[in-house]
Amino acid sequence: MNHSYGTKAEMGPEVTAASNFVSRLLRTRGYLSEQQLSVFRDCLTQALSEHYQHHWFPDRPQKGSGYRCIRINHEMDPIISKAATRIGVPCEQLFTLLPRELTLWIDPYEVSYRIGEDGSICVLYEAEAPATSTAPTNLSASPFDQTLNCKNQFLMGGRNSPPKNYLMTVSS
Repeated sequence: MNHSYGTKAEMGPEVTAASNFVSRLLRTRGYLSEQQLSVFRDCLTQALSEHYQHHWFPDRPQKGSGYRCIRINHEMDPIISKAATRIGVPCEQLFTLLPRELTLWIDPYEVSYRIGEDGSICVLYEAEAPATSTAPTNLSASPFDQTLNCKNQFLMGGRNSPPKNYLMTVSS
């Protein structure tokens, strides 16, 4: 069994996309200075990279998807909270600056998000997985890894209500 973990460099584009996204969400409220946002973004990037270090599988991108899911829903995600404490923003203040319900999936080759429980899933970053010269990956991966990652479980959950579309513009 191959346990090839990704390096911080390999997860760089995905982690950067996620950190930039959360920073842009915070910027839209106008509460934080550009310096605070920059420190927050750097701290979040570092915290995500460290947290995912042994849970990043470029050869099996869906493996560990639930572990890499960032979630705000009645509780602040501890990784976001950790980065915010570095700039002196308490958890209670974060709740007023970020969407009340946010899900962010950070997987090898794709970063996507959903705002609200019934919101549409939007892709922030997408890259093509490099081709391998070994046997087809379907033979070595279990059906769970291929079809039931955290995001697909939501999509297959059979929600009856139509998704609410959210239009969000963020500036860099």
